[in-house]
Amino acid sequence: MGAQEPNLAGVATAEPAGIANRRLAAIFRSFRHRDFALFWAGNFLSNVGTWMQNLALGWLVLMITNSPFLLGLNAFLSAAPSLVFSLPGGAIADRLNRRKLMIVTQTSMMLLALILAILTSFRLVTIAEILLISLLAGLASALNNPAYQALVPDLVERNDLVNAIALNSAQFNMSRAIGPTLAGLALGSLGAAGCFYLNSASFLALIVALLVITVPSHPVQKGPTVWGAMVDGLRFVAQQRRLIVLLSVPAFMSLLGLPFVVLMPVYARDLLKVGASGLGYLMAGAGVGAVISALTLAAQANIQRRRNFILCCASVFSLALILLAQARSFAWAFFFLVIMGATMVGALALTNTSLQMASPPELRGRVMSMYNLALLGVAPLGNLQAGAVAEALGTRFALMLGGSICLVYFLALLALLPRLRRAGTWPRPTPAQ
Repeated sequence: MGAQEPNLAGVATAEPAGIANRRLAAIFRSFRHRDFALFWAGNFLSNVGTWMQNLALGWLVLMITNSPFLLGLNAFLSAAPSLVFSLPGGAIADRLNRRKLMIVTQTSMMLLALILAILTSFRLVTIAEILLISLLAGLASALNNPAYQALVPDLVERNDLVNAIALNSAQFNMSRAIGPTLAGLALGSLGAAGCFYLNSASFLALIVALLVITVPSHPVQKGPTVWGAMVDGLRFVAQQRRLIVLLSVPAFMSLLGLPFVVLMPVYARDLLKVGASGLGYLMAGAGVGAVISALTLAAQANIQRRRNFILCCASVFSLALILLAQARSFAWAFFFLVIMGATMVGALALTNTSLQMASPPELRGRVMSMYNLALLGVAPLGNLQAGAVAEALGTRFALMLGGSICLVYFLALLALLPRLRRAGTWPRPTPAQ
């Protein structure tokens, strides 16, 4: 018996380690695909730079103008092209080489960030130039995003698509945690211009990845014009009522919930009085929650049966936004932002996954362009209304108003779920696999 004790001890310690390794392998299984891993890494580094610039630019606008409305206007202009070009961008992404299209748009955004950095370095930048650069960068982003969304399924097997989307969400939100934190620290030592230079350099990571990866070739679509292709995509979605209901989730969040990001410089400086570094840490809180949520989703083998989770996450996000509006201390604000980051990813990542899996490959770019329209195209209206309400009635009121309207809508959808399922408008839960 004594000779067997070491073996039993070995089994007791080895089995949990094996389970942990299998869980890690499950979370990161899409990295088995080399091209997806390179694409993921390039996007992560590029997004870190983008979040650094977003925070530094918001702080710079506030320092130059001291106006919450101009903060909202700048965010409006950066997102407004998505309102106009998301649908054409989806049609273009289905008709052109997606990788080449992304190389062009990423290069354009890199050069715009470099111009902004140079103007800021020499103290030549004005609010007019900031607004123009934001508009041009928004145009490049509007053309880039449908191709970006549609490219992911080309890099992994279909069985790994849910995991790949969750990991993509994780890298975006890890950059949301790291980028603002680095920007908050860099603003004190390098200034806003330093953040803009770093962002410009970060685009090289994704451009190099796009040049290296191999993307399966798709036949160039013939027949309808870009306008005709857009109409085909709209017709497909119009015939799928559950897709319309799904698209309403990011639309409401983008219009009334997500503009909290635009108001965070005012919230940090005037309400919590924590300065630029405190702003960076607050935004990192949302990023931390988002990363935890994204990695949790990535570990799931089957998410189809958890689609109810979309509305639950959206409702909790809305409630946390209302509580954030009332927070009087840094600690409580940080806590609510962690909750908001986690539930935001839960709602948006699962919506993204549901739309990807419901889209035929030849229409995927157009369907995802409608997701981008709901999430990013509606954003300029949300940013503008948030800035205007904050200017007139205060930042706390603007946050609370958006959260309250979102909460009412998502709770109403939750109450209507049984009826939506009977009508075939909302997917029924499927058994775990």
